[in-house]
Amino acid sequence: MKQTRMMLCRSQSEALLLSHRLSACGVDAIPVRPPRTRNVRACTWGLKLEARESGRAEDCLSDLPPELWRWEDEG
Repeated sequence: MKQTRMMLCRSQSEALLLSHRLSACGVDAIPVRPPRTRNVRACTWGLKLEARESGRAEDCLSDLPPELWRWEDEG
């Protein structure tokens, strides 16, 4: 089983935009609804990707404002 990591976005629209951007960088990211927790708002969407692609995803999105996305496991 592959290790995955979840990138959280504020909305479905932002998740789709980031998914397209990551795809252009060669990172496969699948838009999904994240599991519900106290830290996850109702409108939150996520992008599921392989954990080994995390660094490349961060590099690809490094020029975006930090409030657009965060890793699920970083609180």
